[in-house]
Amino acid sequence: MKNYVISLKSASERREHIEKEFGKHQVEFEFFDALTPDTAKQYILDNKLPFELEPEHLTPVELACMMSHIAVWKKALAEGVSYFTVFEDDVYLGQDASFYLNSSDWINPNWHILKIETVNNKVILDNTKQIPLAKQRKLVPLKGKHLGAGAYTLSQQGAEQLLAYAMQHTMLPIDETVFRDFIEADQEPVYQMVPALCIQDIVLNATADSLQLPSTLEADRRKRMRSEKKGGLAKIRREANRLVEQTKDALFAKQIPFR
Repeated sequence: MKNYVISLKSASERREHIEKEFGKHQVEFEFFDALTPDTAKQYILDNKLPFELEPEHLTPVELACMMSHIAVWKKALAEGVSYFTVFEDDVYLGQDASFYLNSSDWINPNWHILKIETVNNKVILDNTKQIPLAKQRKLVPLKGKHLGAGAYTLSQQGAEQLLAYAMQHTMLPIDETVFRDFIEADQEPVYQMVPALCIQDIVLNATADSLQLPSTLEADRRKRMRSEKKGGLAKIRREANRLVEQTKDALFAKQIPFR
């Protein structure tokens, strides 16, 4: 298993957190230098990618985040890595992290996209297809969105599928692309690890109002979402979609614990 942690070169506090956290669990990893808004645009040009340099649905920071993830996928594919896990630099690891993150021996060749974090929102799972794992965990196919891209594992085939999908669709935040739209497209099962092995600081400490590693991306994202709010028909559609989601959640969804 190869573990990549996306992190800005200048994010010394976050890098110290990762070194401490992964060291505590004896998990091997390497930093992947996150792209900035400027270097993300240059990466698109250098690699001749079919993406807009100033997409309507992304802020410059969100574009940099998305392209950082795509750059990791391309790096792993170029290096011929069989399985790799992508982390953002504010994650905490759970019990038995070394078992799951230092080896890919536990992964079935038919599993290609595994979400191993939780964002503590209720999600819809296909509990008829549970797959038992070691250390009292299991994999369950996601049947609805579970946003967040703080920790996920891909095979070569999974990375190729996600890369192809991203190239063919409207540019959106990376978690919306992978853990909402791709799931809804139903092209390949996306499995959720239960209990989740990872959790981001913004999720773990948000309720206690004690964030250890404040996120520029989250602030940027909230600002964009506020600016996109409109009245009239758009507002009616948003409300209708919200009511549908609430009904589904009440009937079928469950919260994924972190352990």
